[in-house]
Amino acid sequence: MVNKNFLKLKEFVDTVPMIDIHSHIEASHPHAKSPRDILFYHYLVTELRSSGMPLELVSPELPVEEASENILPYLPLIKNTSTYWYFTKMLKELYNFGYDGIDKSNLNDLLNAIYEGSKTIDRYKLILNKKAKVEKTFLTLRQEDAEVKYDPEFFLGALRLDPLISNINKTSLENLEKTTNSSVKTINDFENSLAFLFRRFSSCVAATVSFQPEAAFTNPTENEADRALKNLLTSGKLSSKDGQTLTSYAFRLALKMSTEFGFVFQVMLGAKRPVAGAAPPDYAITGFESYTVSSLCPLFDEFNDLKFDVITSTPLLSHQLAVVSKNYPNVHVSGYWWYSFYPAYIKQFLLERLQMLPKNKSNAFFSDAYVVEWSYAKSCMVRLQVAKVLAEMVEDGYLTNELAEELAVDLLYQNPKTLYKIKR
Repeated sequence: MVNKNFLKLKEFVDTVPMIDIHSHIEASHPHAKSPRDILFYHYLVTELRSSGMPLELVSPELPVEEASENILPYLPLIKNTSTYWYFTKMLKELYNFGYDGIDKSNLNDLLNAIYEGSKTIDRYKLILNKKAKVEKTFLTLRQEDAEVKYDPEFFLGALRLDPLISNINKTSLENLEKTTNSSVKTINDFENSLAFLFRRFSSCVAATVSFQPEAAFTNPTENEADRALKNLLTSGKLSSKDGQTLTSYAFRLALKMSTEFGFVFQVMLGAKRPVAGAAPPDYAITGFESYTVSSLCPLFDEFNDLKFDVITSTPLLSHQLAVVSKNYPNVHVSGYWWYSFYPAYIKQFLLERLQMLPKNKSNAFFSDAYVVEWSYAKSCMVRLQVAKVLAEMVEDGYLTNELAEELAVDLLYQNPKTLYKIKR
């Protein structure tokens, strides 16, 4: 028997607008261009590969019709996964695909529906506004994206800084020189170029960096950082010690500049990459080191005027991060990144945060989508789990229905809107 509290809450949750604090959606074409964008999203392809599908069957070199037919024998093997659930929900609700499964008899119908949808002008507005009810979506912008134009009614920018902090290397420094039209030969040059980048992306609301599980942060001097940078430029590679020095110093510079520009700083943890044999294109698994979060805490304290939003791909970090957020007023926790975007972990993360933290300390939606169609699909999963968790807390006598509805608005909309200072 379906719980009445759940039905009532689900109906309410489905009306609440959402804010998506992380996506890889292409600014110039937010909706799917072809069936490839729908059928070969890496979340789905990883599961197909895991079931035994050779990756060459979906090679970009193949015609999309052939590649689509190639996945048919493997789709039944992933029918149990939650990715498949929201994938098929998307097909039904965005493409009117009414079949129980995809097979040779209906594949062309699906491909044609996707092609027709791709031709619709401003399709992204319909999907985000009418279907997903996602009011704002953050776009991942890299240093070379300064001239990228996006629709400010629906999108905001988040400056991704991995190549200049957690994955700093000679090539990324050369790219920084091109972007800023200046030489980067000393740590002072690097600081000036990074400041140029922040000024150029000043309309963003966030800076974002993902760190490897083994990352640990120190407080190097300017001279130590300068030596590490020069060693990198001379040899083309970084020793472990120099890497930690340069990453720690660059991270501190970015935190200082984020404070000055009023950005929120997004820290993404828990993904280990590249790992030999893992699924392309990221070759990533989850990882955990007990010292990483504790080494961030001095930075949370030192930069206490800066708001941090911390996101993890592994439940092994979820409780630790909730404890940190409980202790540091400027640290928020959000979403369920990558390998934690499954109902078991979404519910765990939500319950931990709702039971442990003030109601303004967590944001519920983080799509990681590459097109708005997949953003819609994942929004369906998040809404379902938010309703389930809140209904359970009402059933247990922990919340009233009124408070549960209030929390749904906080999680999906009000908290990210307030944290990121979003104006409609």
